[in-house]
Amino acid sequence: MQKTPKNQEYKYALCLVDIKVLGTRTFSYLIPDDMKNDIKIGQPVMVPFGRGRKIKAYIVGFSNYLEEGIKAKYIDEILDNDAMFDLEYLKMLEWVANYYFSDLPTVLKTALPEKFFQKNLKKYRKPNKELKVLNTKKSKKQNILTEEQQKIYEQIKKVNAKTSLLYGITGSGKTEIYFKLIEDTINDGKNVLFLAPEIALVSQLTSRTIKRFGKNSVGIWHSSISEAEKYKVWQKLRCDEIKILFGARSSVFAPIQNLGLIIIDEENDPAYKQTMPAPRYSAIEVAKKLAELNNENGGTKIILGSATPDIKSYYEAKNSNSLFVLNQRYNNAALPKVKIIDMRMERGMGNNGIFSKYLIDEIKKTVKNKNQVILLINRRGFSSYTQCLECSTVIECPKCAIPLIYHSATHSHRCHYCNYEIKNLTKCPKCEHEDTLENFGTGTQRVEDIAGKIFPDMKIQRLDSDSLTKKNEHFEILEAFSKGEIDILIGTQMIAKGLDNPNVTLVGVINADLSFNLPDFRSSERGFSLLCQVAGRSGRGEKEGKVIFQTFNNTNIFLDKAREQDYESFYENEIEIREAFDYPPFSKIIRIILSSDNNFRAEKSAMEISMRLKDWIDKLSLSERLIVMGPAPCVLEKIRGEFRFNIIVKNKLDEKGHNTILSFLRKIILPNDIKMVIDVDPMDIL
Repeated sequence: MQKTPKNQEYKYALCLVDIKVLGTRTFSYLIPDDMKNDIKIGQPVMVPFGRGRKIKAYIVGFSNYLEEGIKAKYIDEILDNDAMFDLEYLKMLEWVANYYFSDLPTVLKTALPEKFFQKNLKKYRKPNKELKVLNTKKSKKQNILTEEQQKIYEQIKKVNAKTSLLYGITGSGKTEIYFKLIEDTINDGKNVLFLAPEIALVSQLTSRTIKRFGKNSVGIWHSSISEAEKYKVWQKLRCDEIKILFGARSSVFAPIQNLGLIIIDEENDPAYKQTMPAPRYSAIEVAKKLAELNNENGGTKIILGSATPDIKSYYEAKNSNSLFVLNQRYNNAALPKVKIIDMRMERGMGNNGIFSKYLIDEIKKTVKNKNQVILLINRRGFSSYTQCLECSTVIECPKCAIPLIYHSATHSHRCHYCNYEIKNLTKCPKCEHEDTLENFGTGTQRVEDIAGKIFPDMKIQRLDSDSLTKKNEHFEILEAFSKGEIDILIGTQMIAKGLDNPNVTLVGVINADLSFNLPDFRSSERGFSLLCQVAGRSGRGEKEGKVIFQTFNNTNIFLDKAREQDYESFYENEIEIREAFDYPPFSKIIRIILSSDNNFRAEKSAMEISMRLKDWIDKLSLSERLIVMGPAPCVLEKIRGEFRFNIIVKNKLDEKGHNTILSFLRKIILPNDIKMVIDVDPMDIL
């Protein structure tokens, strides 16, 4: 067997740089003789670039050869003897680049904190302000597992599966089992990565964990923390000073050492998938690869948890004996009673408002009894669309084929895809009539506005991405809500998960139909999940909970299943449909999107690529296992001024099929006016 050369035997180092004009790229540099014994993967170095300029770079590889005609310069100096990442870490990032049809520099830029490429990092070493959640005090209270929780905990400990699914109805105490597994992992001298889909939920879980384990060994990593905080956490992780790292999807790239356990809470949430920009990775799939690479060093277990598991996760766990079910709420608390209100009947009785009479009465009763209310409307803004009553024109984004959303707080119409904005619009842009614009539909701002008029004496707070304007604000709002300082909390799906407030006895869903109406194969799953999750926020303490679903379609069978929180029955219905149409888990999907500012050119390119791909698959005699659909216009036909066409590939050959498709796509050379996006395992096909 040939030995791998040592670093001192290499002539060139591959260095990753970040240049404003060029972006993140790699270049080869000569290694000076006096550096050959010290240089290693992950080290920060200074390299010459251009005329008389020196920039910071990172070592990401070595070689003894260069392409003909390239003249390499010498590395100038090693900035730090300690590497910021190692070879194993680089292997994981290379897998991400290959699997998600990206490149290593793009993945590295996603993984590494932005400031790593600046010359001097000293000024980033001390954050100005610590995250508020880290000031939570440790509690002396000791929680004991219930008989059911203890039984499930012991089963998870015994199972050999690397990935287990903990399915428990809302309020069943999944977090208590997580804590017991965390305690075991730390006692074994290993560390824990704890993922949550929303930043607000990360804060909630971190607070609860600090109360149990103290704050000294806890770290947080997500897009809202500053670069200074990221750098501090990165250094602590490299020195093995953090035992439990909490974060949203990007934390899967944090260099946690000696990893023994990965917990992925609310694993069904689409927020774990990055849709843009590239790499379009799933944090869950990356976590599985991370665990696989760590298995060489003693093994890493993954626990997926949810009250409404992803169909694919449930199917895989059920068929590999790694499914663990909690059927009872903590302390045998009853599930909340759910009432469905048909808003068409309300209209028939003369109520054209967004609140049913029944919901208004229940809110008044709840707050009078000194309990709290959650109101969900899964749409930001004041209204869904604005239309001219004179000429019927709907105010649309000029760059995207979707209506602009009206935001009353800023008197602006905004596109939630490209951030295009019109302020103080008073006349129709088409017929130019004044005061003929009417707002239709409902968003969180409108619910807040109307609730304020109906319940003027109640304390009302809105929580969505539009309302958060300063650091720690989401934590402050949730903390105020947990202290009873807010009577009614209004929000999007951000408030549907993880809130464990025993004083919440009423949940109202303003339009329960919203999530079911999307033309996507996952729309039923998402709608069912959201309703079950938000219903589970009610009645988590000693007081009985109540939930009200307002709907314009009370014949929806999935609405009934959400009312009963009957996941198994929903799963049986859904898995039949998925199998009939070869959707996951019976295939893996690769989505190819061709776009251009010229509609004809985009369609022509999509048709040509689809035809060539089908011919390629036919020649390989794989057409029954690699199914190519399309092209067809995307549901969202135009975004940011570009027309979009879809090609969907259903891959029933796993890794072999994946490699076959991507090897074909890598050979495609596109004209300058055509863009191609490859989305592996997409969360939707909109």
